[in-house]
Amino acid sequence: MADSSVAGLVGTAGGVMNGYLKYTDLIVGENNGESNKEFLRGDLWEFEFTSAPRIVYFPGSAIFNKRLTQVNIGIDNSVNGFEKRLRGNFSVYQQTGQQTAGTLALNFVDREDQAITYFLDDWHQKIADRDTKYSFRKEDLIAQCKLTFLNSSRIAVRTLTFFNCILTDRTFDENGVAEDGTDRADIQMTMKFEHFQRDFNNI
Repeated sequence: MADSSVAGLVGTAGGVMNGYLKYTDLIVGENNGESNKEFLRGDLWEFEFTSAPRIVYFPGSAIFNKRLTQVNIGIDNSVNGFEKRLRGNFSVYQQTGQQTAGTLALNFVDREDQAITYFLDDWHQKIADRDTKYSFRKEDLIAQCKLTFLNSSRIAVRTLTFFNCILTDRTFDENGVAEDGTDRADIQMTMKFEHFQRDFNNI
């Protein structure tokens, strides 16, 4: 008797798919899960200053990483190029490059010692002093950072390295409120970088 089930209709004959719902057969068949390969998790990552700004107070990698809660990357992944219009209104495209500069936005939960707050304020001051407008040299103000993505076994699978990072904005709470149950722990900072490198560690 012919198999009239969905599995029979989209099944294989001699190892060759003979139905139209080939995607369904791949998902629900014996090869589902692609040999049980896992997805990369969004919460398995490490961020570090591989080279902190030389002239700026830095609280150390241990404190920095414990209080860092989120990293958002601003990278333009488009490909640049140009277009030429030919006779007959035909278009020809040639892609020639890409943007390698971008931004980094970091969120922290700071503590009463204000280590992250002071780090950001000192960096801001060294870029442009509030009273004297004095600025240190760029070579003393830039940093190099690295973001590493990990798989479920905590093995590095992708690394992004950011070159010539410099502070562009920082936000922390300096308001006075009447209510209790409030805090000043949430800190945000934004940096811009001039170039980045992306490495796939497991390929």
